[in-house]
Amino acid sequence: MLRHPLNAAILSADQSTRGLIVEAAVEKRKIKFVWHFTRLENLDSILLNGLVPRAILEAQSTSAIYNDAYRLDGEKAANCLSIGHPNYKMFFSLRQHNPQQEWVVLACKPSILWLKDCAFCYENAASSNVKAIPLASRKGLGAFEKLFSPADGKPCRTDLKLPDDCPTNPQAEVLVFDIIEPKYILGAVCQSSSRRDELKAKYPNFGFLYHKSLFSARMDYSHWK
Repeated sequence: MLRHPLNAAILSADQSTRGLIVEAAVEKRKIKFVWHFTRLENLDSILLNGLVPRAILEAQSTSAIYNDAYRLDGEKAANCLSIGHPNYKMFFSLRQHNPQQEWVVLACKPSILWLKDCAFCYENAASSNVKAIPLASRKGLGAFEKLFSPADGKPCRTDLKLPDDCPTNPQAEVLVFDIIEPKYILGAVCQSSSRRDELKAKYPNFGFLYHKSLFSARMDYSHWK
């Protein structure tokens, strides 16, 4: 069925308005980066083609190496990103199972959160609690603000010492239903200073840092064991 031009215009206006509202909320929380960790082997392709959802990569039969073999969230059409700090629970588990593997943490522009089709998951996107919420209800300002709501059975955010830009649950995720083009990627945090220097020389248009904190747990980790 063809979409009526008027309906399409209304939908576009609604998406634009929703984006402006989310943009204001992101700026209020002073969110500077959105994070995505990946194997070093994927970096060349990502900096050339962007972060491409798994469904597209599988359809193209690319040689990408996936973090999650099963995608239990069922959303292969989306890229998974984090706000505030990488999902250290999943990241630590992956590094434990792949001790020889080298990783980078991509730093992306926060404008992704209002310019792209995003679903905000207040805990792991594969959890039964999140999957029970219709996808449409995980989009927009209300879903974004829920990332920062108090968590049942946990101390308040003040006691957890969480900054305004950090979601309450360390496994909170953003599902981005689109390709994240290279223009949205600022650079990456590396596991060693030597790798940082190598990548700086190879990719002068991107920024690279060596910073241990993004490869570690959040400061409130003891409350989430």
